[in-house]
Amino acid sequence: MNPFAIIIGFAMLIGSFFYIAAPFRLDEKRGKANKLKGVTLESNQNRHQSAILALRDLDFDFQAGKVSEEDYGSLRTSLLAKAAATMQTLDESADARLESLIQARRTRLIAGTAPAQLNANAAGGSSCANCHAPLAQDANFCMKCGTPVQRTFCPHCGKTIMADDRFCSTCGKAIPQISLT
Repeated sequence: MNPFAIIIGFAMLIGSFFYIAAPFRLDEKRGKANKLKGVTLESNQNRHQSAILALRDLDFDFQAGKVSEEDYGSLRTSLLAKAAATMQTLDESADARLESLIQARRTRLIAGTAPAQLNANAAGGSSCANCHAPLAQDANFCMKCGTPVQRTFCPHCGKTIMADDRFCSTCGKAIPQISLT
């Protein structure tokens, strides 16, 4: 046999090995990079979709007889694991986004209602139970939202309290709760 042909064949074998292994090395690099910089929602959705489509194609190929039973079992297991992992990251990112939206809403509500409550308390008046707008001393309805004003007085000191208060904010004494039953 020609030694030159053997060397060429060996070089082609090594080259084909690197060519076949390239996608696996890129996936490792992408995985490390994604862990370092964070993965976007769209890329997670694309990965999940590709895993589901690959699983569907594998099932079709198995039913068509293109994939052996032993290969089918291992490939299906790895694809299911990949789909489950991407689904878990999608759920976690959705939970994180939801929590950040809730936190932003809470801070907006606290920032929006605090000045109205401070103004009402500074003026010695009360605030609307619905929109927390300051109320006039003798108002029967809120000027901002139209909610009827229900005034409740402390039985001990006579100061205005909220209807669901259990203690007076002025004197600190317990307020007896009226039972409607």
